[in-house]
Amino acid sequence: MQYALLFLASLSVPVWLSSSVGLSSRRTEKVASALTDDKKVIEWYVKPGNNWVYQNSNGDCYLYVNIKSGEGEATKPRVPLNISLVLDRSGSMSGDKIKYARQAAKFLIDQLNSADHLSIVNYDDRVEVTSPSQSVKNKEALKASIDKIHDRGSTNLSGGMLEGYTQVKSTRKEGYVNRVLLLTDGLANQGITDPQALKRLAENKYKEDGIALSTFGVGADYNEDLLAMLAENGRANYYFIDSPDKIPQIFAGELKGLLSVVAQNAWAEITIPQDMECTYVYGYPYEVKGGKVLVRFNDLYANDEKGILIKLKSKGTYTTNLRFDCTVGYTNVSSFEQVKESKPVQIRMTSDKELVAKGEDKEVQEMLALFESTQSFDDIMADVDKGEYDAARKKGQAAVQVLKEKQVRYNSPKLQEQVTKMSSYVQQMDSVSVMRESEKSMYQKMNKSSNYNVKKMKSIK
Repeated sequence: MQYALLFLASLSVPVWLSSSVGLSSRRTEKVASALTDDKKVIEWYVKPGNNWVYQNSNGDCYLYVNIKSGEGEATKPRVPLNISLVLDRSGSMSGDKIKYARQAAKFLIDQLNSADHLSIVNYDDRVEVTSPSQSVKNKEALKASIDKIHDRGSTNLSGGMLEGYTQVKSTRKEGYVNRVLLLTDGLANQGITDPQALKRLAENKYKEDGIALSTFGVGADYNEDLLAMLAENGRANYYFIDSPDKIPQIFAGELKGLLSVVAQNAWAEITIPQDMECTYVYGYPYEVKGGKVLVRFNDLYANDEKGILIKLKSKGTYTTNLRFDCTVGYTNVSSFEQVKESKPVQIRMTSDKELVAKGEDKEVQEMLALFESTQSFDDIMADVDKGEYDAARKKGQAAVQVLKEKQVRYNSPKLQEQVTKMSSYVQQMDSVSVMRESEKSMYQKMNKSSNYNVKKMKSIK
C-alpha cells in the first residue's frame, strides 16, 4: 500500500465557508506542524476504499475521512456558551412533561456562569421571550422565570425556533458556542409547518450566522423525522426522550458536550479530479461546488469522533491514476488559531484484477456496509410508517442477509451489532402491525433514534 504523504496548507479558509462561520479577523492561521503530536486538538486520516481501480472500468470509488478529538487542555478555561432554550408549552406538555422540562432548564442554569449568555423562549400558538439573552448572573431570577411557564395552546414550533435564533444572534460573539436548544412533544401545526421550509431555515441559520440547532423530542406524538432533519441540517444533535423523567438527564448529556468543546467551525474539503463526480456523502450534509466537496461538522467535543464516506464515480471510464486532496480545518479554542492540514490520496489504475481484489481496505468497506445498512433501515421503517408491512418485511430480510454476508467477510463487531438490531426489527414486524398507534409510534422513534446514532458514530465504537 502506498501511504499518502502529508503536507500542510497555508491557504485561507475556503471561500464558501468564509461567510458562514464568522471567523474573527484577529485570529491568525497557524499550520498544524506547529503543534506537537501529543498536543494536537484533533487527529485525522483519509483513505480510499481500494488502493486500485481497474483500467477502463466505471465503478464507484470511495474515500473515508475519520476525525477524532482529544481531551483538550485542562488548564485552559472552557469555551463560553451563548444558548437559547426554546420550550414547548402547548397543552400536551401538561403534567410531568412541563415539570421535568422546568427541572432541566434549572439544571442548565446552574451549570452556566457569568461568561455565558442564556435566553429562554416559550411557545404554543404564541411565542414569548421568558428571559432575553443576557449574561448568567442572577440565577435565582432566571429560575423564577422558568417557574412561570405553564402548558397551554397549540404548537408554533417555527415561531419558537426563529425567536431562539434571534436571541442567540443578538448576543453572538466569536469564540462562543452559539446554539438553540429546542424541546417539543408535538407536531408543528402553527406558523411554518412545511418540513422542507423548516429544513432550509435551520441550514441557512447555520451557514449564515453560525448558529447550530439541537432538538429534543418527548413522547409519542412529535414528528421524529422532522426533528432529526432539523438537527442534521442545523449541525448539532437530535434526542428522542421516551419518558418525561429523562428530560433532565438528556439535557445534561447535551450540556456535557457543550462544556467540553475543543474545536469550532470544523470542516473537511475534498478536491476531486475533473473527470469524476461526487454522487453522495454518508454521515453528514454536504455541498459540491467547483470540483470540491465540502462537509461542515461545526463543534468538536472532547473525545469526539466524526466520519464521512464519499461516494464517487467516473464520468467515463478510468484511464489514469486518480489523485484526491483532502483538507481538514478547525479553530483551536485554546489558542484561537485556525488550523488547517491537507493530505493527498492516490488510487492507482491497473489491469491486474488480482491487485484490485486484494486492494480493498477493510475499515472503509466495513463503514460502507454500515452506512448502506442505515439507509436500508430508514427505508424499511418508512414503509412501516405507511403500513406497508409486506414490502418492509421483504426489504428487511434482504438487507439483513446482505449485512450478514459482509459481517462474516469483514469479521466486524460493528456490523454484527447492526445485524442484531435489524434482525430483531424484522422479526417483530407482525407484532408492530397490531400495536396501538401510540405504542407503534414509540417503537418507531426508538429504532429511528438508534439508527440516527449509528450514522453519527455515537454507538459503534
